[in-house]
Amino acid sequence: MKFKLVLIAIALMACSVIQAQVPDRPANAAPVVDLAGIINNDSLVNALNAQLDTLSKQTQNQIVVVTVDDLGGLDGKEFATQLGNKWGIGGKQLSNGFVMIVKPRNDKGAGEIGFATGYGLEGALPDVFCRRLQDDYMVPYFKDGDYAGGIKAAIDEIVPVVLDDYSKSQSQALASEGSKKKGGTGNVWLIIAGIIGAVSLFKIMRRRSKGAVGVQSPQASPLAVEEKPKTEEPEKTEEPEPDDSDDEAEEESKPTEEEEKPYKYDYGGGEFGGGGASTKF
Repeated sequence: MKFKLVLIAIALMACSVIQAQVPDRPANAAPVVDLAGIINNDSLVNALNAQLDTLSKQTQNQIVVVTVDDLGGLDGKEFATQLGNKWGIGGKQLSNGFVMIVKPRNDKGAGEIGFATGYGLEGALPDVFCRRLQDDYMVPYFKDGDYAGGIKAAIDEIVPVVLDDYSKSQSQALASEGSKKKGGTGNVWLIIAGIIGAVSLFKIMRRRSKGAVGVQSPQASPLAVEEKPKTEEPEKTEEPEPDDSDDEAEEESKPTEEEEKPYKYDYGGGEFGGGGASTKF
């Protein structure tokens, strides 16, 4: 029993050491966080920050690039996954975040690239795409020591894909909202028609009942019974129900005003699972 407790304690210590290697998110961090100091191009960093910030404002998707000196025994993909969960990259509702980790070649081992894709972006950025991006667009630059060039090449490929995926999703959402509104309008007209029909039926039944009372008079002729409702036409004061239908139609349309923006995201709290890739160089 004691031996098992010792093993559990060692395992927990190992996990805590690994978790400690994942850095905390800097306060007011920009999309590009060069902790390893390997980009060495301030103008490029500013351009990438502006590009990713614009993407975030347009689509609410968050892409973060982080360079580190050490992966703490993890592979690049796992490190990126833990960092994404710890920092809460992406929106809480759709987990639409993406993390790019770059560890350079140094005295701690070979260089490595790690991608982690939030659940909401796994369709737009599948694992095959991530691996091809690392091998074909980043590694050639990194082998020459050009980390800035490799990171920029990858971002230039990722951003259009995310924009295209967002555009398609937005179009589908708007189309769905449009069909809901059309269906809602049809229901309103059915309600109005039903109310009008009920009012008409009520009037017909009322006239027939009045005619039946007239027949009971011994001096009344059939023609007098038929013509009697005409003399009582000024009593058309009982028509409040159609007005209520207008109110109901307005109430049916009110919820659509609250859905002007089909996408509402809460930043922070995005979750990462198994999506992504790792490549050593």
